[in-house]
Amino acid sequence: MKWLFAVAMLLARNKSPQEWVDLAANVWPQVWQKVPPNERANFLTNVAARHLGTLVAGMSRQERVALMNTILPIVAREFPLSEIDFLSVFAAPGDRYNPENPDTPGK
Repeated sequence: MKWLFAVAMLLARNKSPQEWVDLAANVWPQVWQKVPPNERANFLTNVAARHLGTLVAGMSRQERVALMNTILPIVAREFPLSEIDFLSVFAAPGDRYNPENPDTPGK
């Protein structure tokens, strides 16, 4: 695994952000095939829980709002929003996000 990390670090220095997006898009189908269908929701939940904070680290609250406003229509195309129970997911205001420190997960 150390060699894989070393190769990734070398690529990180030599590839543009768009090249990383293209690489991820090309590799993703092979990764997705390895995840059994009955484990895919858990897999994606784990990816989001472990890495979403890293992806938005260093972004201000305003940048995060702008990002969410941009990606929400994309998300809405892929998920049946009319069937999502937003009131249960966000039962208490502020329970999922700490507006005082956007780099710290909610309480």
